[in-house]
Parts: sequence; C-alpha cells; structure tokens
Amino acid sequence: MLIGLISDTHITEKRGKLSEKVLEEFSGVDLIIHAGDITHEKVIHELESAAPVVAVLGNNDKLDFNKTEIVEAGNFRIAVNHATSYSDDFEKLLKFALKMDADVVVSGHTHKPHCRVIDGILFVNPGSSNRPIKSDASVAVLDIGDNQKKADEIEVNFINL
Repeated sequence: MLIGLISDTHITEKRGKLSEKVLEEFSGVDLIIHAGDITHEKVIHELESAAPVVAVLGNNDKLDFNKTEIVEAGNFRIAVNHATSYSDDFEKLLKFALKMDADVVVSGHTHKPHCRVIDGILFVNPGSSNRPIKSDASVAVLDIGDNQKKADEIEVNFINL
C-alpha cells in the first residue's frame, strides 16, 4: 500500500496553491494523509483528485476535521495528529503513540521533515509542501508491504518539491 503524506500546506483563498508536483508524486498512491494546517478545503478537493484523503486539524485550521485520526494499513495502525504542542518532542510523541496503540505516527507543525524509529514505532513528519522552515518543500510516501510486521520495515521516501 502506498500512502502519500503531506502537511502544513497553509493555502488560503488569496495566497498560494498546491504544487502540481504534489499531485504528480501522489499519482498512484492508495491514500493521502494530510497532517494538518490545511487552511482551505480546496486543498483537500485537489488531493482527492489523486486518491482518497484522511486529514486532521492543525492549529491554523477552521475546518470540519478531527484532531486525531487512526488509519489501518496492512498490519499497521497509523495515528495522525498535527502535534502542535509536541511535534519535535519525541518523548511526548512516543507517549501519544502508546496511548493510541499506534505502530506509526504521522505529524506536522514543524515544517521540517523527519523520520525516526523509537521503541519499534515509526515517527514521520513530511515537512511542509508550501512553506518549509530550514528545509526544502517536501512530501513523503510510505510504502507498506502486505507481509511487513515491523514498523522499521516500512519504506519512507521523502520527495523535495
């Protein structure tokens, strides 16, 4: 299963638009996860032209999404949360993962990509596709095989935009 990861688009009616490269890179994925700070629902509609979308609220969103979503993919339970107050605090991210009984945590907020395995749990932040901070604009793709049993076996590919 291929899952496109995106966060922190920060697109408004008057400012910015989703990069065509995002849609190109997500062509062929089975699902897209948006980890918050969408800021305008047109982003979700554009992403849905490539694949179904699961999205969560970020600290700048006033949309009708939950703060946390759980996605089942292959043998894995993925918890998605913008993680506004703890997005770069791996101790707090680990506590969140354990509370959610998650194998994978997808978060946003920092605008900087990361990928780390802690205690067998995979933590991924795809960065920002539109307004990066001290990094290139990016998204990521998770490649989850049917026979994978451990989160550290999941392939994570970051794509600079």
